[in-house]
Amino acid sequence: MVTGAGTGIGKATALRLAEEGHSIVLVGRRDGRLKQTEAELVGDGHVILPVDVSDRRAFHSALYGALGEPGGSGMNLIGVFANAGIGGSNDFDIDDSNDRWDEIMRINVTGVYVTLQLCRPYLKASSREITHAVVTSSVLARFGVPGQSAYVTSKAAVLGLVRSLAVEWGGDGILVNAICPGWVETEMARESIQRMADAQGISYADCHAQQCAVLPTGKMSSPEEMADAVVWLMSTRQTGMTGQGVDVNNGSWMS
Repeated sequence: MVTGAGTGIGKATALRLAEEGHSIVLVGRRDGRLKQTEAELVGDGHVILPVDVSDRRAFHSALYGALGEPGGSGMNLIGVFANAGIGGSNDFDIDDSNDRWDEIMRINVTGVYVTLQLCRPYLKASSREITHAVVTSSVLARFGVPGQSAYVTSKAAVLGLVRSLAVEWGGDGILVNAICPGWVETEMARESIQRMADAQGISYADCHAQQCAVLPTGKMSSPEEMADAVVWLMSTRQTGMTGQGVDVNNGSWMS
């Protein structure tokens, strides 16, 4: 399963996993984007679930409708990539409707929690000795950024969730890890860079170059690079890493 499968890292990962011979459950809020991803997947047996990952009842209903009971005659999961998330800034306001804190936390934290908990029975029911859950955190879980307290907090929170579930689920053979991307050439990143460019009164190209210039590698990651990391984390070759946040960020943060 890949959530946030309609664009960016999620789409790239779904394509890579399908190339490896897997049937993919594509989850996201926009049915049209999911259908576009499905059309590019090799193989068959793929499933589309257009649902908000933070809506546990709707997600539960859609999942059980598509896969059946865990361990039954339907499909079980060997891996889940909880990637769905939103970005952007937030500003405190007494009127909740003007503050994006709740929205960002609901999608980025509650959505990941719900995704993993709903998938756990299917991972346990797999015939494989080891199954995998991977979460998308961020390099911004490692340091603060002004104006993005909700996003930064949400991405730090999912690292705590990963560590906790790694301990809880280890006995079931479920390894739980996160990737912590830096800048990746995605729609979300482009929107962020454009906002930064507008605030500085410079062009998008100049702002993009400005951000790359401070990275040791001088470049941003591609979605496909991130997909390769996720595919390895979910592969049969990965049998001993759990509870970790894997930093793939072109050197923007080093522990």
